[in-house]
Amino acid sequence: MYKSDLVIKEPTKPFINKIIVSLLYTCLIGYAIYLFAYRDFWNHPERWTIIIYLVVLLCILFSSSFMAIASHSVHLNFKNQKIQHRYRVGIFNYREVWQNLVELEYISVFRTGDYYHVNMWYQKNKILNLMTLEDPDKAIENGYLIADKLNIDLLDARKRGYHKWVDKKVFKDYGKVSYLD
Repeated sequence: MYKSDLVIKEPTKPFINKIIVSLLYTCLIGYAIYLFAYRDFWNHPERWTIIIYLVVLLCILFSSSFMAIASHSVHLNFKNQKIQHRYRVGIFNYREVWQNLVELEYISVFRTGDYYHVNMWYQKNKILNLMTLEDPDKAIENGYLIADKLNIDLLDARKRGYHKWVDKKVFKDYGKVSYLD
């Protein structure tokens, strides 16, 4: 069994997303500076209402633009059976605390539309989507690698209503998908 780490990263976001979000934040901050510096804001009868609107607008902008510029990655440590999620926005990084991989059930590969999802099932019915791919062969290959490293089963659910457990030994030896009976 492999004892290395695996880092699964999202594809990079388009640079235009960063430009648009930067322009939106610049406009909002510029408007706030204009209100505070050039208007008689502190003597305005509805200054608290304006402040609340600005804060609400900032929260809406942040929540709607965060996923357009943030990148997410999952770090799996197979040696210690741990997982860590990482988020990055520009130069800012946030790393969650390492969590133990407990009660792992299996890895599944299934199809939705034109994409194939590789999911890790744990604690009976919890699911973590590890990756989404367009190529079914790459999806089953990556699912096998993760299942082999975690020493858990692999479920091939690429065809609706046709869910079969993959024989990992045959896949390792011959690179062909064979199912357990």
